[in-house]
Amino acid sequence: MNKKIVFIKTVMFLGVPMLPFGSTSAAQFMDGKLSINGAVMQAFQSPIELEGAGRVTTADDEASAGFQRFRYALQINAEIDETWSVFAELAEEPNDLSTDAGFDPFGIHMDLGWIQADFNNGVKARLGTILSTTQTFLRYSDGAVVQSNPFIGNTPVDMITAEEGLWLLGAKDIGLSTDITWDIGVSTPSFLRDHTKSAGFNMQARGTVNFDNGLSLGTGFFKTNGNVDCSGGVCSRVDGAVVNSLIGLGDGDNYAFATRGPSQVNHVAIIPGIEAFIWQANAQYQKGPLLIHGFYGQAKDDYAWQDTGGKYRPISGNFEKVDAEMEFYGLETKVDVAGSLYVAARYTASENKTGDISNDNSLYRWQLAGGYHITDSTLLKVEYAKQKEEALSGGQNVNGTGSAEWDGVSVEMSLVF
Repeated sequence: MNKKIVFIKTVMFLGVPMLPFGSTSAAQFMDGKLSINGAVMQAFQSPIELEGAGRVTTADDEASAGFQRFRYALQINAEIDETWSVFAELAEEPNDLSTDAGFDPFGIHMDLGWIQADFNNGVKARLGTILSTTQTFLRYSDGAVVQSNPFIGNTPVDMITAEEGLWLLGAKDIGLSTDITWDIGVSTPSFLRDHTKSAGFNMQARGTVNFDNGLSLGTGFFKTNGNVDCSGGVCSRVDGAVVNSLIGLGDGDNYAFATRGPSQVNHVAIIPGIEAFIWQANAQYQKGPLLIHGFYGQAKDDYAWQDTGGKYRPISGNFEKVDAEMEFYGLETKVDVAGSLYVAARYTASENKTGDISNDNSLYRWQLAGGYHITDSTLLKVEYAKQKEEALSGGQNVNGTGSAEWDGVSVEMSLVF
């Protein structure tokens, strides 16, 4: 297996951010040492109404139809020499940016970036903003970079974020038409920087075995070691700030309600991510026009969310010394119908196993989507999504006394160049 194939499989199975279409047309400078790719995306949403015992109850919980905010990104690759290179993605992502985090929500910022060293044995070392995740088959929408995802939204159980750290990646042909990819990483649990006593370090490891018959098996592990102070049964960070481990929250979705805008209110939030351990097993079959991917995982923490009344409530700002636990799983399939047209379906769910919680503890999302490649660089997607969150599911839309659900249709146009 030549180095080019190994690199391509590393890209596919380790989630290296690349534009899947049109990347060969990158603008090149400095005798080819510097190349720039771009991506843009615009979406349209039908009315989405939150029904049931919603956490936020106002007369404006039903959003009218309308266009989402335009997003764009530039990916810059600089080949310094045979060993060293630099990658940076500059992106405008209103889902991720806020003035509370020190960002200008109308500016462009570095979303990913690292210094990379390529060694002769096929190992790559990256120092900078790394992907922190337990997933090994990434089909994920991140700002304007959306064409690797056949759907418009992500899943409510995506264990993925970006943090500052060191990342080692490798790929190797082991014979018998089989190759393996792997990566390990250590990071500070922050997209910016966090040197407080509460922060600790996050550690991750992933591995995938890829067979020539189209079957691939992968697994991922993630460990946090943060620190909190507990008094009177209520725990908080040493410095009083919000816990900054984002591994259990996922990336912001396009689905929006009228009163909350582009916030991360559609993902499950069961573990705070203080002293947490997460593992995920993945299996994928991809042959010809058919792709099938299934996964199962568990996440545990020594601490659980708690509101001021001592009851369970996600994203409350307070914690208690009670074991938090969740199970998450999903199944998705994609079929290329004819030429540039495809259809896809996805089901994902999670169950809250914290403490004595055993009823009304599930969250579900169904997604049905279709896509049409107008050109190699232009993709039009349509998706129907429906989500239900039970009272104690850890869903961020429920108030803890009843279930809530929503559904809606989105349309997305994206281009890469």
